Amino acid sequence: MIQPRTQTETYWGVDFALTDTDIEQIYNHFLEVERPQTADDITRMIMAYRVAEEASQVKKKLSGRTVYQPQNSYDIGDKLVFPALQFAHGDVTAVRDGYNPHDGQFKVITVTVENSPREFAAALQPDHALNADNGNAVEELLQVDVDELVVKYGDWVKTAVAQELVDRAEFVKLGDVWFVKQLMAEVNAGHLHLTEAVLEINEGGPLPTEEIVPHLDMDPSLDPSVQHFSLNYHLLEDPRFDEVAPKDAAAWFLNRLEPDEVRTTPERLNYQPIPHDRALLSPQLLLLERELDDEWSDLKEPASPQPVVFTLMFPHRHAGVIPLSSRIRPLFPPSNSPRQRVIFIDDQTEEEVVGWVVQEARYIYGLGSWYEKNGIPIGGFVHINPGPEPGVLSLGFDRRRPQREWIRLATAVDNRIQFELQRRSVGCGFDDLMIVGTDVVAAIDALWRRADSQQRTVSSLLAEIFPKLSDLTPQSAVHAKTLYSAINMLRRVPPGPLFAELVRHQAFVPVGDHYWQFDRNRWQNGA
Repeated sequence: MIQPRTQTETYWGVDFALTDTDIEQIYNHFLEVERPQTADDITRMIMAYRVAEEASQVKKKLSGRTVYQPQNSYDIGDKLVFPALQFAHGDVTAVRDGYNPHDGQFKVITVTVENSPREFAAALQPDHALNADNGNAVEELLQVDVDELVVKYGDWVKTAVAQELVDRAEFVKLGDVWFVKQLMAEVNAGHLHLTEAVLEINEGGPLPTEEIVPHLDMDPSLDPSVQHFSLNYHLLEDPRFDEVAPKDAAAWFLNRLEPDEVRTTPERLNYQPIPHDRALLSPQLLLLERELDDEWSDLKEPASPQPVVFTLMFPHRHAGVIPLSSRIRPLFPPSNSPRQRVIFIDDQTEEEVVGWVVQEARYIYGLGSWYEKNGIPIGGFVHINPGPEPGVLSLGFDRRRPQREWIRLATAVDNRIQFELQRRSVGCGFDDLMIVGTDVVAAIDALWRRADSQQRTVSSLLAEIFPKLSDLTPQSAVHAKTLYSAINMLRRVPPGPLFAELVRHQAFVPVGDHYWQFDRNRWQNGA
């Protein structure tokens, strides 16, 4: 079977690289279409160009020559081309008789191929296997299905395009779209000032690019995609503007009109990595770590977005945020921006709540009023579900008739945290092991700042809170989840460092089912 090189995996595989001629073709393609192109557009263009080039070369090699087929007869001086030998050329220099029992009588021709004489069979019986692919093989060679090639091998070519163009100053990339600087629309300081004014009139945004451009008096002769691409490029370079839309879209917001808690991480959410030995964590503790799904735990994300129920913790309730944890992160569409504006819709009231995804600090801000209005306690269950479109999500909680429940309340006495049990009305489903409230937020904040200034260790904080919590239970045992919820009132601590400290220090004694007791003597003796 004669197969074009451009139909093989070897040709397009991991070693595929663009040539200078390919780059020139890409540049000329932009000059021809005069508008931005996606990486997929460029990939298909390059593959079609390579296929056309091969077809052109084949036609040149066939020009004025006879395609060799073993069933045909040839004379001295005939000019042949051999498709099975990468279309090598040769002239017949001799003809003699040949015979073998299988094929009977035939001819043997001598052909000079690349300055070397080679012998080939001729006048061979038509039903011989060597004649099977020589009918329409060359015609098929010139009719390659480019779309099929893109499906099979396009990813390799797309990777090569990205690797090559990114280092070339004449090309510009936004997301998955490329353009040539020379063809971009002019965007000057006046355009940017006007954009700022338009956004300010619209309460900061967000506004998609197509709603901003009509106010800017840009060159009307340019394709709208060129205007949008050019404006997006310059807005990304200007710190006054934030692109806050999901991936593959563009919507702009004035940075200075974003909530302070979006531009600056609330102090309660700041986490400084705590070195710890993860080898200390048993499989059971690792499972508990996954169940808690802290945003600062290094956990694998699910393969696809799934509805999530998470337990609200004090730092998140205090700052009015949702943790951007491993299970929650896939619910939000990918974005190239460090900040992304999303909409939550209350699954009962259909109220819209604006949220801000802050990727680097791993939280979604904007839920404080919703938490307060619905009386969701620390330890309460909150639901998030994928919404009808990217950037829109459904938000809810375990609504129920308010009941008076025994819950832990934190107080501050003599610059130390204390805990007591009190009955409070709760109208939300909650995790009894993690519910820890307080009526004195300002005092708890003062304890948090004190612990921060003193750089308190995890073990010293545990030694402070453990006895107070254990006094609330007949067995003087405290669950690891309760310790996790309580210690985060004084310092941002993910489960991993906390659990490792429980295992490492002999003052903390496991008593089964993730319950622990505190041995004061071992602590005082420095064990």
